[in-house]
Amino acid sequence: MLWLLLLHIAAVICWCGSLLYLNALITGIFSDSEEQSHQALTLKVFSRLATPAALVAIASGTGLFLTGGIIDRWLILKLSLVVILVLCHALNGWILIRTEQALDNNLALPCAVIGITAAIMIPAIVWIVLTKPF
Repeated sequence: MLWLLLLHIAAVICWCGSLLYLNALITGIFSDSEEQSHQALTLKVFSRLATPAALVAIASGTGLFLTGGIIDRWLILKLSLVVILVLCHALNGWILIRTEQALDNNLALPCAVIGITAAIMIPAIVWIVLTKPF
């Protein structure tokens, strides 16, 4: 079970880091010649790093929950905050689709809101897991 915990922690670190990085990538200002490569890099970070890491984090976390038999109130709060991170991930994907289709160029505010939300949720989840407040 230790290997599952280590896998979960590594996947969570990759997922959370990529969630914070994606918002900076999406709102980056580049010249027209760099725009194509920038957009390709952003899509690669989302599809080849963030999404697989999210899936591994959720699957390994579910495995830990099922094998450990943990049913406490702190876990329900933690899972509720993880749902908010999943929503941040989905919103990043939606924004990427809109930028790929050139539907929206003014993304600073939505990306800032998503980034701030993720930046608040990540330490809150860590605090809940480490302190198990109730």
